[in-house]
Amino acid sequence: MSDLKPLPAQARAFFQTHRWSILLALLVALILLDGFEDRVHWADSAGLWGLSALFVGIVGATGHNTVLRFAMGVPVVAWILLIVLHEFWGVKADGLLAALAGILLFGAMITSFWQLIGPVHSEYERLSSGVFGYLLMAMLWGVIYWRIEAAHPGAFNLPPDVQGERAPFVYFSMITMTTVGYGEMTPAASLPRVLTGLQAIVGTMFVAIFIGRIVGRLK
Repeated sequence: MSDLKPLPAQARAFFQTHRWSILLALLVALILLDGFEDRVHWADSAGLWGLSALFVGIVGATGHNTVLRFAMGVPVVAWILLIVLHEFWGVKADGLLAALAGILLFGAMITSFWQLIGPVHSEYERLSSGVFGYLLMAMLWGVIYWRIEAAHPGAFNLPPDVQGERAPFVYFSMITMTTVGYGEMTPAASLPRVLTGLQAIVGTMFVAIFIGRIVGRLK
């Protein structure tokens, strides 16, 4: 009985061992929740709070890298404060939210790349971290597009049925990152055009590095 750990310690150990798998499951749930944004009135708020919890989880997943944890922790705190002001007091902060999403996007990319080359508990966790990083980049880029359109209407050519929901921009981000591009949504201003081109390049590079790293580990 003396070898048994207290429940909080067990939970902490479980998270440290399976942290990227847990974060990946939460991220997939948030992406699926976006699909019900036009049917469930609370989906938008739940998605923002879920994204906040995801950011906190990323900070916890950085392990003992103090510099990276601090670099991610500061914008995460600022993000949560803006979400609180937006949700409870109706404060408009589209530009700041887009800027913070960009900073967190960069931090998520660094964290994912670090996880690909650094030590992990298992190769399964390395695979989970790679998929997580790829999907997170797609989602955060979608949030940036969403806030740009909210701050500057007309920045994107949108289908008639899109009325400012976040889900269509996450979808647009995914097809841009995979270089599919169906064409029903297109950037109409200089900044979105530059960002979509950059996203396509980063997405292709990430997949190449990710596959190369996994194949190299299996040899």
